[in-house]
Amino acid sequence: MIFSQLVLARAGFIFQKYNLKIIEQQDNSLKLQSEYLVIIIAHNQLENSNTLWLGRNDKKIDKVEIDNETLKSFFDSNLKLSQVPIETFINNLVVFFENEAQPLLNGDINLINELEKFDLERSRKYTHDLLVSQNLAAANKAWETSNYKEFIKILDQIDKDDLPSSYRLKYKIAHQNV
Repeated sequence: MIFSQLVLARAGFIFQKYNLKIIEQQDNSLKLQSEYLVIIIAHNQLENSNTLWLGRNDKKIDKVEIDNETLKSFFDSNLKLSQVPIETFINNLVVFFENEAQPLLNGDINLINELEKFDLERSRKYTHDLLVSQNLAAANKAWETSNYKEFIKILDQIDKDDLPSSYRLKYKIAHQNV
């Protein structure tokens, strides 16, 4: 059976219960919306992966991907939607909609706002951690070539609380050698 048909066969009653209308259906994806919410459910055949996105029903393109981390950290759920077989994904999707996501399906705008804030903070943290990692890699190169001025300059761009203790020690040594 086609992915979208499998989802509808198992979760269609939920979509009807919460007045979610199918606005787009393809073999490997479904897009549903209610007055407040947009839900996108997709299967990527090349990667053999399944994805769920949720977001407010507005003109914003960005929706929040509901992956295992989001389920655990935001919804306090042990369900798995990422990296599971299609059947498990669909079964867990139904459980998620019937339990943790029920306030969203009911149009709880505050919960939608909190979900968006959670996603924004997660994205901000990811970007921050990436920049720190890149700066530490550049600092390592400067250290290896004994370019202490450059090492100090790079580390000055990083919040000292984000520095591992070994870099704090190297920072002191670099200041002594300048």
